[in-house]
Amino acid sequence: ATRAAAVPPARVRCVRTSAAASAAKPKGARAKRFRDGRPRPARSSSSETSSSTVAVDDAAAATKPKTAAATHVCEECGYIYALESPFDALGADFECPQCRAPKDRFSEYVPPKPDAAAAAAKAKTNASDGMSAREIGTVTAFVALLGAAVASAGGPAGAAREVARAGELLVANHLPGVGGVVEDSFLGLLAACTVYSLWRSSLIPAPVGNPIARKSRTRASWLHVVSGGGALVTGLYGVALERVYRESPGWTWMWVSSALFLTNALTYSPLMQIFKASKEGKYAMKLGYSFVASFQGVVFIAWSAQPDAPAWMYWSVMPFWYFSIAKLWESTEFVLALTPESASGDSFQDMISAGSKRRLGKMTPDAATLTYVSLNAFAAIFDNCYMALYTALGPEAFWHTSRVFNDSDFHLRLVKGTTGSLTVALLIFISTLGWRKQMSMDLAIWLNVILGSVGPWIVLFWHKLEDPTEDWFPQFVFDPGYDYHPLWQTASAVGDSVSGLIGS
Repeated sequence: ATRAAAVPPARVRCVRTSAAASAAKPKGARAKRFRDGRPRPARSSSSETSSSTVAVDDAAAATKPKTAAATHVCEECGYIYALESPFDALGADFECPQCRAPKDRFSEYVPPKPDAAAAAAKAKTNASDGMSAREIGTVTAFVALLGAAVASAGGPAGAAREVARAGELLVANHLPGVGGVVEDSFLGLLAACTVYSLWRSSLIPAPVGNPIARKSRTRASWLHVVSGGGALVTGLYGVALERVYRESPGWTWMWVSSALFLTNALTYSPLMQIFKASKEGKYAMKLGYSFVASFQGVVFIAWSAQPDAPAWMYWSVMPFWYFSIAKLWESTEFVLALTPESASGDSFQDMISAGSKRRLGKMTPDAATLTYVSLNAFAAIFDNCYMALYTALGPEAFWHTSRVFNDSDFHLRLVKGTTGSLTVALLIFISTLGWRKQMSMDLAIWLNVILGSVGPWIVLFWHKLEDPTEDWFPQFVFDPGYDYHPLWQTASAVGDSVSGLIGS
């Protein structure tokens, strides 16, 4: 027989194995695979079992209950193969009974260490006996930070006055009309998601936080966690400063926040080896980090127009072309993966979309997916046009229209790039919570759409919320009375400035 010698669903029962092979909740195309009438594997009622399922032949289990060893695991959904028939003897057309992934998506199953459960039980017992030294240290550190903040405000009385002043300014600086409603709704959601993500991150341990269990203890993972938490804090600070005080942060904030976001975006790769998600989910995370990294180029573009900006900031934007083009290609891959197959199955359209469909898997064109894919694709196209125009014109000419005719856009440019980075970084962490079943996947998906697809566009048009009379795209509106320099003159002028700076 060419198909697997696996037992039909009616003869398959489920037992539980270690949480190391925990299955992520299928969505998109994988959710569709359950609609063909095949029942889902039943869940075990044992309270001592963990979260992933293993198929075992009932007849074999009755006679040889311990001979069916787990040998392979599906990389898509975590299904563990443990039937009597050797996995290598299965036909090439074998599919995962749980998510229908092909045979080549299975890898060798490595059993968990036997002492993992005992260590977890010991840790739980120690926690129930009282606060650990780490927890005591955490509480002490946060109390010290709170005390330092109060002291910097001039004591309890000064801190109370500053809090009252911030509350008054929050109300006084509310934008009129629909713009104020949209701004406060979005920034409120952004602030709530940031606080929640910090509370769930490994950066803030219990009892102050409620961190998810870390699956990697390498230095790279710690750098990713620390830079991610720091990026969320600095990003939220910039948003709060703008919304409450209508003020822009300074250069120190810009360098620190940009370095943190860029470090976080560049250190995610090792974690993808242990991230349990579908091919679509992993590729979406890759796309998200490409957006975060490319947004730092947008930050540099904005700050290069400051009067005291160094001349070399123009050239510092150029390396971010790599991330800008990367997110354009990755966004295009999602579009190609959703392209329907032709009737013949061998058209030019099928040829150019085959690779994307193989890398992302079959995707269901539901409302959330279409919204996510289309808005991300448009955002990637716009950002590349934005980068191209800046490259051609240079800082002064690029920002001329905003500086002269669009005051709100010119002011908000200093926080737009970082706010966009914060928005995408949050959706990545929230998606991780959804895949790890720490949050409802439906909620995570729609937060993904709001934060990751709609959010950057709200940030882009933030100036229109503040002043509806301003241009939608000020940088693409040209002043007929201004002398715009072509690319070669821009490069020559900037080069002369850098040479003069080095010579002095």
